[in-house]
Amino acid sequence: MSTPEITRTSGAGFAMNPAFRALLTAASDATGARLDALAAQVADLELLVVPGPQGDPLALAAYRRIDGFAVEIEYLAVAPGLRHQGVATALVRRIRADEAAMVIARADDDAVGFYRAAGFHASASPADSRRPSRRRYLCVLPHLPLLRNPVPDDGSVEWIHGEPVPAPVRVVPPSASWPQDFAALAGCLRDALGSRALAIEHLGSTSVPGLWAKPVIDVVLTVEAPGVEEHYVPRLEAAGFVFRLRERNWYGHRLLVSGSGSGLPAANIHVFAPGCPETARMVAFRQWLRTHPADLDAYARIKRASAERINERGGGAGLVMDYNRTKEPFIRDLYARILQGRPGPEEG
Repeated sequence: MSTPEITRTSGAGFAMNPAFRALLTAASDATGARLDALAAQVADLELLVVPGPQGDPLALAAYRRIDGFAVEIEYLAVAPGLRHQGVATALVRRIRADEAAMVIARADDDAVGFYRAAGFHASASPADSRRPSRRRYLCVLPHLPLLRNPVPDDGSVEWIHGEPVPAPVRVVPPSASWPQDFAALAGCLRDALGSRALAIEHLGSTSVPGLWAKPVIDVVLTVEAPGVEEHYVPRLEAAGFVFRLRERNWYGHRLLVSGSGSGLPAANIHVFAPGCPETARMVAFRQWLRTHPADLDAYARIKRASAERINERGGGAGLVMDYNRTKEPFIRDLYARILQGRPGPEEG
């Protein structure tokens, strides 16, 4: 069908509308008293509907703003006669356009296929306690302007347990053990945090087969609110991780590392909120390098040269932050091409 008419409205006016209540039941399985409560709850959410000829809603999307970067779809439903015609996708795109934000949704097996087809990246998430047999996913749809214009990393770092000291910067050939190392770390994080670990992604260079890297696994851990450290930091410390830094002005980033003597693989655990643009940037970078061998080879050369330069300058040791700075021009150029969908000159 053509792009449907979409109207912004309030759920309060539809609370007892049979078509509206049928859509809410389709989105939630709620009936009876639970449906009454849900209709009241939707009155407090942002609501888009596709109106029918008589004004009854034929589709709806109810969502809420979760922070300065993202909104979350709470309920999305389309009447049976309009399904598989792009109506739900049109609602999602309207949300993203109106809010100029990343869009997230929590889905299970029966809905994740739709979100993937609509361009969302789906990460495994803890099961809903009400439906423990169903697999759950945290789905994120990027908003390209937020990826193309990231919040600058201004260097405002709060170091925990002291600032880093120079050490040899090692970039090594790819190891077949890195996926297993990530799996071990992910298991440890899930055991420590349970349902508070909303998503766990293997990102960074060790997540790209064939890429030279520092032998440290980069993990992105998504939690509801990174700033509420008491909800996750003590549990991770008890599991063998060490809290290293806060970057309040850079997406609220927190970093933990594997503690010496913990028995865990060497790792950086980056903590971000759901729908963080930086997580989506890292996913895009990983996926690009996995499918563009010329850029992978070029990046490997830059990494080896950067490590050599930093070690030479420091008499055999240096700071990882300085190593990262020497790679920035290449990474900025590559991100520009990734986020515009343009191939590199070697692959044109």
